[in-house]
Amino acid sequence: MSKMSVSVLSGYNEVGRSAVLLEAGDTRILLDYGMKLIPKSQPLFPPEVEDVDAVLLSHAHLDHSGAIPALFRSRGKWPKVYALDITRDYSDVLLADAIKVAKARGHTLPYGMREVRQSLANFRQVEFGVPFRVGDVEITAYNAGHIPGSAMFYLRYDGKSILYTGDLNMRETRLMPPADTSIPKVDLLIMESTYAFKEHPRREGQEMLLKEVVDETLRSGGVAVIAGFAIGRLLEIAMALKARGFRGRMFLDGMARRGAEITDAYPDRVRDPDILRYVERFIKPVDGWRLRKKLVKRPNVILTTSGMLEGGPVHFYLKELKDDPKSSVTLTGYQIEGTEGRRLIEEGRMTVDGEEVEIQMKVNQLNFSAHASDSGLRRFVKQLEPEAIMTIHGEYSARFAKELTEEFGISAISPSEAGEEILV
Repeated sequence: MSKMSVSVLSGYNEVGRSAVLLEAGDTRILLDYGMKLIPKSQPLFPPEVEDVDAVLLSHAHLDHSGAIPALFRSRGKWPKVYALDITRDYSDVLLADAIKVAKARGHTLPYGMREVRQSLANFRQVEFGVPFRVGDVEITAYNAGHIPGSAMFYLRYDGKSILYTGDLNMRETRLMPPADTSIPKVDLLIMESTYAFKEHPRREGQEMLLKEVVDETLRSGGVAVIAGFAIGRLLEIAMALKARGFRGRMFLDGMARRGAEITDAYPDRVRDPDILRYVERFIKPVDGWRLRKKLVKRPNVILTTSGMLEGGPVHFYLKELKDDPKSSVTLTGYQIEGTEGRRLIEEGRMTVDGEEVEIQMKVNQLNFSAHASDSGLRRFVKQLEPEAIMTIHGEYSARFAKELTEEFGISAISPSEAGEEILV
């Protein structure tokens, strides 16, 4: 048999549009096929690829899933898309929203709803720890700890093995267990490096700061607006507030409502479904404009999308509350350069519904990242002891590979150009 080869099509010295092509004999498998969202600009996509047998989708976020429907434009060979059950349902929501947002902004995508439906129809469910085959390649999914349903894929062919991490998290969160490290011998580890050289603050401290912001805002008679990602993040925030003693009611708005419904349907994909169900007793979905208009007139806690203030219901709340210094807006994650969230933090201003406004609300930024930090990534390498490493999905992946080689004595590389082939 011939050896496996790996070609990174995009997403090596950048965060976004992850796409890795694995070839083993006559079998061709894509490891993720995502898009890169650029504020105010046309999204970027990986190179086109044909005659793929399968896509292994690590999780539903668009930087890993957002190009998959483009594989279904032709009338030729359509790949099967292997993922966890919850990932399919999350993808349904996120891909449809990507089309809606692109249309609203005048951007073009290489697919439409027909291709989205075709890709969803070709999803095949996998389960953690249960091997399956694509051609001559044996594949097993392991929990990656990132969001519900996030998977690492372990691939074996002709006596050689590869582990593809997708996005991983090495620490337990309110919503998720940490990444599974009980993995067999790995010849090549293909790992994300999003937070290489960066450490997250202690989660306990971030939770206490969040609770303080909410308590202070409500005491002063203001509205506490908390912006976060639709999949996982806002449920994590709600769980953190309850764990820190918040006794009030919370209102959930935007695409996070659908994200919560999907998460509820798959209780085995979260760390403690009983705690999640308990917390959700204190969460009321915002079901229309009438309730939105009521919420801004009295002290409330509103959990809403979008996480980087690029759109969604958060714009309504900020427009209504922008002149109220008693109210607060809390961003719960990293804000990409060029986003309205980044502008708000740096300038105290942003564009809302096409209007440039100054925000008098108290602005806070906290870190509830679902990615492994630098120390977590290094701990993952130490526990797995792979024969070789390829670092991708990070702005400093080349520098990170060099340091891993020096620290662990393991051959570590980062692709320097698209399509660079690595034999395993």
